[in-house]
Amino acid sequence: MPSTTPKPVNVSQVPITIIMNQEPPSAGPAPQVCAEANAVDTPLGRLRQAMRNISYTQMNAFFDAFIIFYSDEHLSEEPAAAERRLEWVSGWDGAGTAAVLADGGAAIWVAAGDVRRARDALTCAWLVIDADDPSQPTITEWIAERPSRNGRVGGDARLTSIGEWQTLTTSLQREGLQLTHVPTLVDQLWNDETDPARRRPEFTRKVADLHHVEYTGMSWREKVWAVRNELREIGVDAMVVTALDEVAWLLNIRGKDIPFAPLFKAFVIISTRDIRVYAPPGKLSMPVRDELAVYNCFANSNNCTKVNEYTTIYADLRRATESKILIPIGGTFQRGASAAIALSVPQAKRVPQASPIIYLKAQKNQAEIKGMKRAHLRDAVAMCTVLSYIEGMNKGNLNELSVADKVDLTRATQAGYVGLSMRTRVGFGPNGADPDYRPTNITSRRIFTNSTMIIQSGGQYDEGTTVVSRTVHYGSPNAAEKRAYTVVLRSLAALSSLAAPATLPAAHADPLARAPLWAHKQDYAPPTGHGVGAALNRREDPVVIDYRQDTNLHYFREGYFINSEPSWQEPNKFGVKLGNVLEVISKPGGYLGFREVTLVPYEPKLIDKNLLTDYEINWLNAYNEKIRKTVGPELQLQGLTSVYYWMMNKTVHIDSPRHKPSVNCAISHTAAVGAMAIVMVTIMQ
Repeated sequence: MPSTTPKPVNVSQVPITIIMNQEPPSAGPAPQVCAEANAVDTPLGRLRQAMRNISYTQMNAFFDAFIIFYSDEHLSEEPAAAERRLEWVSGWDGAGTAAVLADGGAAIWVAAGDVRRARDALTCAWLVIDADDPSQPTITEWIAERPSRNGRVGGDARLTSIGEWQTLTTSLQREGLQLTHVPTLVDQLWNDETDPARRRPEFTRKVADLHHVEYTGMSWREKVWAVRNELREIGVDAMVVTALDEVAWLLNIRGKDIPFAPLFKAFVIISTRDIRVYAPPGKLSMPVRDELAVYNCFANSNNCTKVNEYTTIYADLRRATESKILIPIGGTFQRGASAAIALSVPQAKRVPQASPIIYLKAQKNQAEIKGMKRAHLRDAVAMCTVLSYIEGMNKGNLNELSVADKVDLTRATQAGYVGLSMRTRVGFGPNGADPDYRPTNITSRRIFTNSTMIIQSGGQYDEGTTVVSRTVHYGSPNAAEKRAYTVVLRSLAALSSLAAPATLPAAHADPLARAPLWAHKQDYAPPTGHGVGAALNRREDPVVIDYRQDTNLHYFREGYFINSEPSWQEPNKFGVKLGNVLEVISKPGGYLGFREVTLVPYEPKLIDKNLLTDYEINWLNAYNEKIRKTVGPELQLQGLTSVYYWMMNKTVHIDSPRHKPSVNCAISHTAAVGAMAIVMVTIMQ
C-alpha cells in the first residue's frame, strides 16, 4: 500500500522538526456530506467533537484532522478486538489508514483488493480511496485540499511505523501542517462508549505460559546468548524487541492475546547487562516467572529477567543508559518498531537495523522441525476428515460459511490444537475467482456440483503452525476446470521439486513456479510463498517468493519452512488454488531443495494426466505414497476408518498416458492393490 505504508527511513539521520502555519488559509466551501457524517452520537461524530475539546487534545488548540491507524503497539498484522480503533471509528474491519476532518469529511485508504468490500461495508460518511493507485490523493494531499484553521493534525505514534510517521510528518510540514502524537484521544472516547454494540471489548486476561523445550529445542538463556552475540557483531549495547512473535520465540512463552497466533502482549529490552520484560499486570504465570528467574533478580545480572509494567517502556527508553540501541526496522512482513518506540530513544543512540531475531527464528532446529511435522500430520487428519465429510453431504445444504465453520470445528478436534492460524476462507464458483474474497452473510454462496470450491485454512498447534489450500469439485468438472487445476498442480510441483544453489535468492525462484501458468497467459497477484513460523505467525520473515521483489532478496536456509500457493482465476467463473508448506533441506554440492510437510490429497477428478509430464506424474505418485504411509496409520490409530478409505481413493497410483505399463509393472501394481485389499479387509474385521 504505497500511500499508507511508506518505505522506512533512517531515523537516526532525519530530525523531526515542526512547521507551524502562522496565517490560517482562507476558508473554502464546506464539503458536502451525507446524513451519517453529520450525526454527533456516532464514533465519527464524537471524534470530531473531541478534536475541538482541549481536555482531549491536551493543548490549548484543536486539530484540523486526525489520522487513525490500523494496528496495535507492536504493529501486528491482525490486532486483537480491543485494539481495533479503526474499526470502532469507521466500521471497516480490515487494514487501512483513515483521516478525519474536524469540519466534515472522512476518508480511508485501503489496499486495491479491499476497495470494493470497503465501499460495501462503510456508510456514505466515508470516502474509500485505493491506496495502491498512484493517481489517487495521498493522506497529506487529501487533508491539505481541505480548509484548515491552525495547521494541526493528530495521530497515535504507537500504532504506526517510524518510517510512515516520519514520511507523514515531512509531507504535512510541506503543507504547513504539524503532526502531533496524541496517544489517548481515541482510547478515551472508546473507553467511554455507552452503546453496548460498540463498547470496547476487554483485553484478554488469559495468562501467558511456557512453551516447553521439547518444542523449542533451546532454552531462553541459550537464545538470549545467541542474540547477544549478534548485537556484539552489530556494535550495539541493546535492542528493543517489539514484534510479538520475536518476544514469544526469545522467551519460550506463548499466549492468546491476538487472533490467529499464540502470542502475548509484551516488549523486551535485551542488553549485554540485563533483560527487561514489559508486560501487562498478571500476564506472566507463576511457572513463567520461575523459569525466567524473575525473583531475586539483582541489578546488572544477565542471567535473570526483570519484569516491568507494560506502559513504562517509553519512559525507560528515554532515560536508557546504553549508548547504542538497535531499533528494528521494517522487513518483508514485519513493520519494525513503532514511531513511539523509536522516538523515545534519544536520536544519538538510535541504530535502525533489521532485528537479528528474524534470522535466528526462521531457521528451525531439530525439535522445531519435528514439531512442525507432527503439527502437519494432525492437520492432515483434520483436513482429510472434513473433506471426506463434506463430499458425502447433500451439497444443497452447504454454503461457504457453513463449510468454513465445519473446517474450523474439525481442526479443533485434534490433540494439541491451540487455534486458527488464519481466518478460514471458502470461495465457490465465481467467488473463488476473487483472490481477496472472504465470505460474509450477504455474499456466502450455496455449494452445488457445477463448479470448483477453494478452501484456504490453517491451524496453530502446540508443536507448530500449518496453512493449506485445496480446491475440490463435487460434480463432473469440465475441461477448462481440469486444465486450470492441472496447471496449478504443475506449478506446485515445479517449486517442490526444485534443487538450486544455496546462493539463489528466494524471490528468484518465483518464475519457476509461475512458468506453467505463464504458458497459459495466467498469473496471480499475491506472492507464491513466504516463511512459516513454528507455533508462531503463519507469515514469517525474512523470505518471500515473489519475482516483483527488488529489496527483500533473502536466501533460503536449511531449516526454513515456506509455503507455496499458486492459483488460477477465471473472473466471474471459477478459481483454483493449491497450497503446501515445504521444509528447506540440504542437497549435496551446496544445493538446497524442498520436502513437502503438508500431506493432504489432491482431487483426482480435476487432474488431466495428459497435461502432466512423466516427471510430474512420478512426483505426484511419490507424494500420494507419502500420504498413505504417513497419514494412513494416524487415521487408523484415531479410528477414522471411513476417512482412511476416502484418503486411499484420493491417492491411487497414476499411470503415464504415454507409456503402457510393462508386464512386471502390471504385476507389481496388481500385487499392491491386492495387498491394499487385504489391509482393508483386516481393518473391517
